[in-house]
Amino acid sequence: MQNRVPKGDALYERALRTIPWGTQTGSKRPAAELRGVAPPYIVRGKGCRIWDLDGNEYIDYKNACGPIILGHAYDRVNAAAMEQMASGAVHSAAHPIEVELAEELTRTVPCAEMVRFLKSGAEVTSAAVRIARAHTGREKVISSGYHGWHDWSLPGTKGVPAALRELTVSIPWDAGRLEEALGRHRGEVACFILSLPYDRTEEEIRDFLRAARALTEREGVLLVYDEIVTGFRLAMGGAQERFGVTPDLAVFSKAMANGFPIGAVTGRREVMAAWDATTISSTFGGEAFSMAAALATIAELREKRAHEHLWKAGTRLMNGINAMASDLGLGIRAEGLAPVFSVRFEGKDAEEGRRLSTAFQRELLMRGVMPYSVWYITYSHSEKNIERTLQIVREAMEGVKAKE
Repeated sequence: MQNRVPKGDALYERALRTIPWGTQTGSKRPAAELRGVAPPYIVRGKGCRIWDLDGNEYIDYKNACGPIILGHAYDRVNAAAMEQMASGAVHSAAHPIEVELAEELTRTVPCAEMVRFLKSGAEVTSAAVRIARAHTGREKVISSGYHGWHDWSLPGTKGVPAALRELTVSIPWDAGRLEEALGRHRGEVACFILSLPYDRTEEEIRDFLRAARALTEREGVLLVYDEIVTGFRLAMGGAQERFGVTPDLAVFSKAMANGFPIGAVTGRREVMAAWDATTISSTFGGEAFSMAAALATIAELREKRAHEHLWKAGTRLMNGINAMASDLGLGIRAEGLAPVFSVRFEGKDAEEGRRLSTAFQRELLMRGVMPYSVWYITYSHSEKNIERTLQIVREAMEGVKAKE
């Protein structure tokens, strides 16, 4: 098969000589099994479409691994950021926009009585853990899900000191395992930090969050939501608004500013007061144009009632994928929450599932759809774009079926 991305592949080989991994983000590393069809580089985006270095166009469901919620190069957000840039990015004292955005978050996020800003998801999750430790005087952390690359979050990774590894207890999404871990480490745990799985139903998630809230309160442990993915995507106030279970602390990034770099730690005033007892500071934490972008993003989401669209469009896409896979007898299943769902691949064994996943992704890429392990819906995915995507999905599935 002819290589669709020769320029991209050539530049990636060049990048490997000067950049470890060839990219700054692990999830943007080209997969070997998709070589020749998956673009190593994207040079432009507008709305729900992107273009690679070789000129190929795609309907985008990866969306920069989650930050794009309104659409690429969204006019209102870009205009707000550019207007602020004209007055400078960072200054020699705080900028008034910090207060404006903090007050907006306290109105929007259920747990947010106080707010601090940083620049990335890994930063804000690490800051929340430090605040939890400072507030409780305890050191251990129970964790479920992925929370970034910092030492506390990936204790088994090479390069992390062995002395730190016993301080993080990792558990699956299971209330029984949480109760067991809390009991085994009673009096030692500062917080339980969780991120939502991508393959569970709303009922399963709500039940777990309720159990986690009750168990942590019983043990005097802080409950921390990692809303890097779910924040501003499931609802204006994130998962805590959608499911009606409020944590002590919550962290946000990704969709908060539609692609501009920003992160926030939010929480109860009593807990956030622990910031005075420790040191968490960043030169770029108060960078102003990303804050302007965040304010514009939040305003646009609210005014356009964008979440109604995200749920409706995602549901249509999930139902279409599942109906076509069933018709063709393929082990492909869309599951999870409509604005950010996963696609599962099943075969007689794990290897067959992996082959099905690769084959389906290749067929989609060749036809102009950018898939991902998690499919992110944006406000720019119009009904027309969803229907075109479903046409391509059927063609891709038929292509997979023909090669079985």
